[in-house]
Amino acid sequence: MMDCLRATTVLLLAFFGCLSSPAFAQVNLKTGYNISILSTPGVNELIDAFNETQTYKSSFSNLGWMHGFEMGLRFKGGIHALELTYQGGYQILKAEENVAGTDYTDRLRFSIHSGAIGYQVGDGAFGVGTDLQYQWYKSKYEDESANSSWKVNQEMVAFKFYLMFVLQGANNIDFAIQPYMVLPTKYYDPEPLAEVLGIEDDIQQDKFIRYGITLVFYNGQKY
Repeated sequence: MMDCLRATTVLLLAFFGCLSSPAFAQVNLKTGYNISILSTPGVNELIDAFNETQTYKSSFSNLGWMHGFEMGLRFKGGIHALELTYQGGYQILKAEENVAGTDYTDRLRFSIHSGAIGYQVGDGAFGVGTDLQYQWYKSKYEDESANSSWKVNQEMVAFKFYLMFVLQGANNIDFAIQPYMVLPTKYYDPEPLAEVLGIEDDIQQDKFIRYGITLVFYNGQKY
């Protein structure tokens, strides 16, 4: 334990020492919006199987895309940069039913939250980067007629790879377009959600690979 604490202290001192050096003198705030598509045949198979057990007048659609916000910090020196980033992706699927003459809306909520540390290199107008993400997958089923809900969570590590095209602006604000791919290191397990939905069929696991684009603003002093 003491060796771990010493190692952590050394790493933190080295990290903040780098930030205080001229190489990391430029600090930028980043805020943005992302949208991505993903292939989830296993989850969609599960959704289809659940729809068949219900009497919906409008069934759940398949999960095919997500969107959400990003925010973080960039520490930049020359062509090199270190980034700390939060990225979120969300999607809500709805189904309509009528129970005893009253309309109800059931919901399936899917979200992926991630905290990341990344490296970026760029010459001003163009760049590339990669992030190491720690992801939290959250799924929630809401049954409005029963006034009840169930949640299932999973966690895993993923890598994000992206290109960056920068439009440099005035007043210390730059706008960047970042096409990206997120590659998880593990498969998403649909079994916990299947148990919530009461589906006993064998459902295949999905990798939840996402292809998307982020529109991001960097705000901070330029040196």
